[in-house]
Amino acid sequence: MKKIRVIETAVCFLLAGALCALSVLWAIPALRRGGTEEPQTGVVRLWNVDTFEGGKGSRTAFLNRIAAVYEKNNPGIFVMVSSYTAEGAAAAFAEGNYPDMLSFGPGFSAAAEKCLRIEGFSFSGGTVAGECRAVPWCRGGYALFSLEDGFDDVGAGNTVVSSGGSNLPLVAAALLPLGDAASEESTSAYVRFLGGKYKYLLGTQRDVCRFAARGVNVYCRPLGEFSDLYQYIAVLAEGEAERGICGEYIRTLLGEDSQKRLTEIGMFSPFFDIYGADDPIADEMERITARYTLGAFTSAEGLREANAAAKSALGGGSAEVLKNFLKAI
Repeated sequence: MKKIRVIETAVCFLLAGALCALSVLWAIPALRRGGTEEPQTGVVRLWNVDTFEGGKGSRTAFLNRIAAVYEKNNPGIFVMVSSYTAEGAAAAFAEGNYPDMLSFGPGFSAAAEKCLRIEGFSFSGGTVAGECRAVPWCRGGYALFSLEDGFDDVGAGNTVVSSGGSNLPLVAAALLPLGDAASEESTSAYVRFLGGKYKYLLGTQRDVCRFAARGVNVYCRPLGEFSDLYQYIAVLAEGEAERGICGEYIRTLLGEDSQKRLTEIGMFSPFFDIYGADDPIADEMERITARYTLGAFTSAEGLREANAAAKSALGGGSAEVLKNFLKAI
C-alpha cells in the first residue's frame, strides 16, 4: 500500500509540474488580452472498489474513459482513477489516506462518515444523516436462465445458484422462493449448467455476457424481488475546488451520453434504458426494478446477517423474516 501511495504521490508531483508549465502558457494569451479569468486546474483521485462481479471488461477502465471525456472538456483538470480491493482501500483509510472520490458496492462501508453531501442529487439508499452521500452509477440484476423454454418446474433439485464476489444471490433465491438449491462459484455454476448438470441457473448480468461471448442461446426470467448489484460513487474531497471538480465529474458520469456507454461493460443504467432488440436478454433484465435492495453503506456485517436470514428461509424458515430484515437495513 505504501508503494502505491509513493507512486501516486510521484505522479501527482509530475502532474503538478506539468500544470505549472501549462499555466504559464495559458497566462501569456490572457496578459495579451489585458487579463481574463484563468481556467480551472486541478488533480483529483478516484478509487474504484469492486465488491461484486460486473458484466464484462473493467469498471475501473470505464471510469477512466469517462475521465478522459471530462478532461477533454475541461483542460487543466485531471482525474486519476485507481483500482483497489476492499481490503486495500480499508487499510489505506485506517492510515488516514482517502481519495477525492470513491466508487464502491454494498458491503464497503468504511468511508461512510467521510463521504460528503452530493449537491444536486437525491437517492434514499445513499442517505446518511438526511444527506445524499452516494448515488448509483451502474447496476446489474438477478435472473433465472434455461436452455429450454419455460420455467414451470424450477426447484432446488434442478437449479444452481451462481455465487461471485460479496453479493447475495441466496437472498434472490430465498425470495423466489427456490428452496435449498446448490450454490457454486460463478464460473463452475455456469459450466455445469451448460454441461447439463443443472436445468436452471440463477445468475446475473455476468452470465448474460458469458452466453453472448460463447454464442449460446438461452431463455431468461428476470427476478424482480431483490438486487444488491449496484455500484455507487461518493465524494470525500476536503478542498472546495476539488469538491467542485468531483461534482462535475459525477454529473458527466451520470449524464445520458456516459450512461449509454455502459453497454461497453455489460452493465445496466440506474436512470436510462440503454439496451434494445439487438440484445434481448439485457433489454429484458434492465426493465426490472428490484422491490428490495440494500443501502449503499450497508456494512459487511449487515451482508452476513442478510445472508444468514436467506439461508434460514431457504431451509424452511419464514421469508417474511428476511423481508423485514431487508426493510430494516
